[in-house]
Amino acid sequence: MAKTFDYISLTIVLLLLTFVWSALLFKSWIVSLIFSIAFTVAVIVTVRYLLSKRNRPYTYDRLELEFAIKGNEYVVNLLKSALKNGVTESGTNYLCLKNCLIITAVKFSMLSIGDMGAICSLAQKYKNKRVYVIAKGIDRRAYSIVQLQNVNITLVKVKTIYKFLCKHRALPDLKPIKSKFSIRAFIDAMFSRSNFKSYAFSGAILILVSFLTPLRIYYIVLGSISLVFAILTLTPLGNGTIFSVKLTDELENAISQQNVQISLDEIENS
Repeated sequence: MAKTFDYISLTIVLLLLTFVWSALLFKSWIVSLIFSIAFTVAVIVTVRYLLSKRNRPYTYDRLELEFAIKGNEYVVNLLKSALKNGVTESGTNYLCLKNCLIITAVKFSMLSIGDMGAICSLAQKYKNKRVYVIAKGIDRRAYSIVQLQNVNITLVKVKTIYKFLCKHRALPDLKPIKSKFSIRAFIDAMFSRSNFKSYAFSGAILILVSFLTPLRIYYIVLGSISLVFAILTLTPLGNGTIFSVKLTDELENAISQQNVQISLDEIENS
């Protein structure tokens, strides 16, 4: 309660202070109020983010990565250590509590159609209980299996499990991954093939806007840069197919080299 009161007090004081000083910069009090609200919200959100990050030993993604590497049995054992005597039944990938069934299915990607078959079969054995599935996510097409099997499943993200384990001091002691800045990785991310639509759409919009605004050169330059980036994503720089060597080319080269080698062997034998 005290923490909430401090946040409210900080918001009011910061809003008032910002509004007083922004009123000296802007002629309109409406503009000053809008600027004050936007600045205050940005500061409060940033402060909360930094404080929450400081109080966490590592990120949610780090725990999710550990779950994906160690497997579902590892997740089950962690939950059992926190629940202690609250588990009535358990397996390698599930925990059965009094009123619900918890299925662990954390992997590096979202659950596919192939994953949902086993999950639905397990859930049907406990139809009288609410079923929770811990996973990175469920593919949209995989929900069709859930509807066919007539099973009610609630998705739970690793973030929720992280908070629960942290509250009960059951978080595993993991070393945070230190990621170093890599120019190569930055370039790969910038010119990734998946960014083509974003660059192409942004470039087209900016160039179209250039016909409606006095700042025509500005929008044309920015739009052209976006379109050039879109083109680069289609090249080998972004793992695109243009100018890239295809598998069929490699196969044809192998056949050609083999034919040349056979011809050379025939000449030597003759």
